[in-house]
Amino acid sequence: MNVNENPTGVIYLDHCATTPCFPEVVDIMRFYMEHEFGNSSSAHVMGRRARHAIENAAQQVASLIGARPEEIAFTSGATEANNIALFSSFAHSECAPLGALLCPIDHKSVLLVGKELSRRGLAVEYMSVAANGRVQLEDVMTKLTADTRIVSVAHVNSELGTVQPVDEIAALTRRSGAWLHVDAVQSVGKIPMNVKETGIDMLSFSAHKMRGPKGVGALFVDARVAGHLRPFIHGGGQNHLRSGTLPTPLIVGFGLACQMVQSTLMQRQAKVTALRDYFITRLHQRVPNAVLNTDISCSSPYIVNVQFEGIASEALISGLHQVAISSGSACNSAELQPSHVLTGIGLSSAQANASVRFCFDPDLDNAILDTAIEHLVFRLNSIR
Repeated sequence: MNVNENPTGVIYLDHCATTPCFPEVVDIMRFYMEHEFGNSSSAHVMGRRARHAIENAAQQVASLIGARPEEIAFTSGATEANNIALFSSFAHSECAPLGALLCPIDHKSVLLVGKELSRRGLAVEYMSVAANGRVQLEDVMTKLTADTRIVSVAHVNSELGTVQPVDEIAALTRRSGAWLHVDAVQSVGKIPMNVKETGIDMLSFSAHKMRGPKGVGALFVDARVAGHLRPFIHGGGQNHLRSGTLPTPLIVGFGLACQMVQSTLMQRQAKVTALRDYFITRLHQRVPNAVLNTDISCSSPYIVNVQFEGIASEALISGLHQVAISSGSACNSAELQPSHVLTGIGLSSAQANASVRFCFDPDLDNAILDTAIEHLVFRLNSIR
């Protein structure tokens, strides 16, 4: 059975929200749940074996992004990692003019932390973005000051797929002395990322976006920055930033998923690029008035955002019983307001509410995409 079709026959095109686990990941997690269930903080033999398994997983996770295993802090996911990166960069007593520079079309786990930092009295500014969602580097250069403690930007926008120029932003932050945090939840395991070569200080990502389990993620913190960050969760001291018993099965599954995607990353990216291009061509043949909100010249091939004029996206999505797509980030799906990402690049509320996101995976094929488009066309015709 193709992993993108479940037994009920639904074609899954929402891989930015989550992905199915590799079968090998499920198997190894089951083994650690049933047999090697020791607490990695315990001194006995089962604790030591669990600790060794976590250390091995840290090596696998670090290797995927070009880091060292001791620079990896395991978290419950990228949302927690984003919170740690931003909150731990400031002491409670600090205030403006110290502050942060954020991207206004990023995930709410960054933007709402920024709102809280501002409430506490810190200076929080926002970069300007162009109509394609790309950060405007001249504006970053203007807003970076000696008081900017941290700059945060998503490598790949979760709704548009826009790839941000993190290399150039990193060069600017190095010159200014600010730390650069990158939310890489939609890029790690999908497009190449090397934190050392790029000059990234902190980087967040999640296992479940790349065929690993839900409930585990990581925050990379460069060794030169780690000593300056404040603990976020206090307790047993399993990690300087985040205490708490480590979930060995999840972490081991995370590590294996990282190893598996790393070994085939370029082949998977090439396959998805071909699938994305085929999908766009076929969609325009069947729905000529469909408008791409995604600028494919500067985007990840895994994401395409499309506008269907005069169509309410929620009506389209809820009525598509054979195809799973979304109107944006799964974390914001309960909100009725238009996407802050799409309005942030200049779309009207009506245009934003008429837009949906398609997210691809290398295990799809052209025939599956053709079938999905036929279901889509049928639903569009039924609600127009």
